Amino acid sequence: MTSGAAVQTQMEAFAFRKLVEHLQMRTDVQNIDLMNLAGFCRNCLAKWYVHGARLQGVNMTYDESCHVVYGMPLKKWKSEYQTPATPEQLALFADTTRHAQHPELPPPTAPLAPAAPGPAQCPPPTAPKRMLSDVCCQDEAVLQPTPPQPMALAPSHALSDKGVDVQLGVLTVSDRASQGEYADLSGPQIQTQLKDFASQFPLGTWRLAVSRTGVVPDEQQCIESVLKEWSEPADGVSPCNLILTTGGTGFALRDVTPEATQAVLHKAAAGLMTAVLLESMKVEPLAMLSRAVAGIRHRTLIINLPGRPNAVRQNLQILLPVLGYAVQQVDGQL
Repeated sequence: MTSGAAVQTQMEAFAFRKLVEHLQMRTDVQNIDLMNLAGFCRNCLAKWYVHGARLQGVNMTYDESCHVVYGMPLKKWKSEYQTPATPEQLALFADTTRHAQHPELPPPTAPLAPAAPGPAQCPPPTAPKRMLSDVCCQDEAVLQPTPPQPMALAPSHALSDKGVDVQLGVLTVSDRASQGEYADLSGPQIQTQLKDFASQFPLGTWRLAVSRTGVVPDEQQCIESVLKEWSEPADGVSPCNLILTTGGTGFALRDVTPEATQAVLHKAAAGLMTAVLLESMKVEPLAMLSRAVAGIRHRTLIINLPGRPNAVRQNLQILLPVLGYAVQQVDGQL
């Protein structure tokens, strides 16, 4: 029979895993904001974790502990998600009276246990990730075991046996990026994410070629011109069968990507964006402000994505499981 102490430990471990899971999802929340609000951050959690490991005689390093908390190497997280602190954030951070304190790590109290081959990882959630707590604002009477939820679509969902050829075009729409005022981050994010997705399949199943890339200002005529050019064969160059745009989908005066896209489409594909909206709102309430559209021109599927890399990542996680099959249909590959 499980002892009361063991049950308590399991309960505390569950709470820790949920905390880590939420912190890994909220990549938009900076460590300095956590420090200013609560007096601790992801780094503090990693220090407590490695402290506990040392007390148990586990030979864990701080870097390994950070990998557990961040879900990736700390250096990678900083390069992808950390943003420069504002003067206001730094001013609040200067008051350290409420910051967590971390004494030096104690020596192990027992013979060192062999280090694991790799840092332990929190089990990935089997349901779509949620940004907000999945228990807050619920009466405890409803916190009962729920039936298993439907699994997310498998990466190979509905693909025919012969696989799919994806000729990808990535169009970034941004006044400032087109003028060289800052580097385009969302376009490369799209390319990286699709390449990573394609690599999950057996060799030759999801055949991806990035055939066109470009950056244009928030000008409807410019956007329309590129979408037409990329979706039509010219001078022996095959058209793209998938064009992903990024940027210009919001409410700002110069956000005209949806209008430019609708102007060149032959068929609408509203179901794709409905799915994106419903799933995105589970983790980002501001997703309802997106005006993104999707549709078909000739044999090309065109989809609008947001301009922020994090939002691009979220949208693609929803779309990727069905994109291969959609391209097969649009391009006559079935």
